[in-house]
Amino acid sequence: MNDTMNVSSVVPAYETGPDDRMHYHWLMWRLQEAATMHANREGFGAEQLDAKNCFWILTSMCIEINKLPKRNDLFSLTTWSRGAKKLRALREFEGCDESGKTIVRASSEWMILDSETGKPLNIESLELDLLPKTKSLFSEKIKRIRPGKPENEIGTFRVPYSSLDASGHVNNTEYLRWGMDALRMQTSVPENISSIRIAFLSEVFEGNTIRLMNCEKNTQGFELLGHNESNNKNSFALHVQ
Repeated sequence: MNDTMNVSSVVPAYETGPDDRMHYHWLMWRLQEAATMHANREGFGAEQLDAKNCFWILTSMCIEINKLPKRNDLFSLTTWSRGAKKLRALREFEGCDESGKTIVRASSEWMILDSETGKPLNIESLELDLLPKTKSLFSEKIKRIRPGKPENEIGTFRVPYSSLDASGHVNNTEYLRWGMDALRMQTSVPENISSIRIAFLSEVFEGNTIRLMNCEKNTQGFELLGHNESNNKNSFALHVQ
C-alpha cells in the first residue's frame, strides 16, 4: 500500500489556452483523476464502494495557484487522503513544475452517499482504510464557501450532453469551466487568478437550464452562483481572487 499517488505527465496542447497555460478546469480534472486513481489502487474507489451500495461525491475544493503549468512542460501531481470524520473525508494535492517547485496546492472535501436513498453515510462506519496522512499544505482549515446574495444575471443556458460524465450528471469540472468563462466576461476580474474556491450544491443533468449570477462584490475577490432553473436549486458557488 502507498499513502500517496504521484502522476507526472507533459501538458498537452488541448489543455492550454492562448497564453499556453493550462485552463483552470483542466487543472481540476487532473486533481479529480489523481484522487480517483489513488482510491481505486488502494481499495476505496468506485468499484469497492459500489459493492457497498454507495459512491463518492466531491462537495468542495480550494485551489491555490502560484502559476499554471505551460504547454509541453512536465507537471507532477501528488495526492493523499487526510482521512474522514463522520460524514466528510478530506484530500490534498500538491502540483510541481519540472524543477520540483510547488506551483499548485489544493484541498478537497468529499462525502459518500447511499446509492438508493442518496443520503450521506457515516464514512467511519464503512470500514474503509483511507490511508490517512496528517500532512496538510494549508495552515488553516479550509471552510466551505456559502452562496452570497445574487446581484445580477450574467447569462442563461441549457446543459448539453457533452457536459455529462459516466454517471449521467454534469461533471464537476464543467461547473468550473462555466464559471470561469462567465467571470471572464466581467472586465474587472484579474487575468492571473491565484485562488479558486468552489462548492457543489446539487446535481445537474442534460437539458437543465442554468442561470449564472454575480454575487455581491467584496474586497477579497469575485463570487458567482449557478442556479438550476429546472428544479429551483443552487447548483454551485464559485469564488476567485
